[in-house]
Amino acid sequence: MPKIHPTAIVDPKAELADDVEIGAYSIIKGHVIIGPGTVVQEHSHLHGHTVIGRDCKIGPAAYLGLAPQHLGYRGEPTSLIIGDDVIIRELATLHRSMTVGLDHATRIGDHCFIMGAAHIAHDCQVGAQVVMANAVLLAGHVTVGANAFLGGGAAFHQFVRVGRLAVIAGGDALARDVPPFAACRYEVLRGYNAVGCRRARLSRQSIHAIRQAYHCLHDNRSTTPALIAAIAEKVPDAPEVREIVDFIKTSKRGIVPSYRQRPAPDSDSEDDIN
Repeated sequence: MPKIHPTAIVDPKAELADDVEIGAYSIIKGHVIIGPGTVVQEHSHLHGHTVIGRDCKIGPAAYLGLAPQHLGYRGEPTSLIIGDDVIIRELATLHRSMTVGLDHATRIGDHCFIMGAAHIAHDCQVGAQVVMANAVLLAGHVTVGANAFLGGGAAFHQFVRVGRLAVIAGGDALARDVPPFAACRYEVLRGYNAVGCRRARLSRQSIHAIRQAYHCLHDNRSTTPALIAAIAEKVPDAPEVREIVDFIKTSKRGIVPSYRQRPAPDSDSEDDIN
């Protein structure tokens, strides 16, 4: 039987695995499904329809599955889906989607770490093993690729995409897409995420190719066909390079500019991050 504190309120429609723990003064409202081994700490609010996977750690005082903050929302039974082994810390807020159906759910991948006071708005798609530091803000429809790291206080405009293994400095406010493997600071591309690529055990050949692709990004405006042509001409073919090119080609908001195109207000050299 689930371990439910006497002060917690659990809706009869909720489905809890046998070893789930619900902390004091928590409220489980509506059709909430919680997988084995998950712990919901005190003062947390979980509203349905929300699905939470195995071995997650929620709270204290986390708010999951609340209605989207959108003037067009009319109370439809929309969804939030959270994967396995996800940590969601105090005062984080994760909202359901705008559109009915699991295919349209706000979705959080496995092994994510969402720190205190972070916000994930309606219809966001967050990949596996993403780290969101304190007070990161994702507006509606933001997509974050696997293994990305978002620094504390970073904010992302609606529909922005962040590629996998990208790293974003704390405090950045981004309204354009961030390519895979990028390193951003002061809202410009500083280079590629060298440390993240090594930790992900990418091959040396792939890392060199990524580095060369980012030199092309520094030398060409990211919104012109010249950039794609330069990468094709100068960079060895690799799956990671094709991933960068496909991301650029499919960008609707445009790519964050290089620091060479819009100098950042600091004295860091390119080698600091590259």
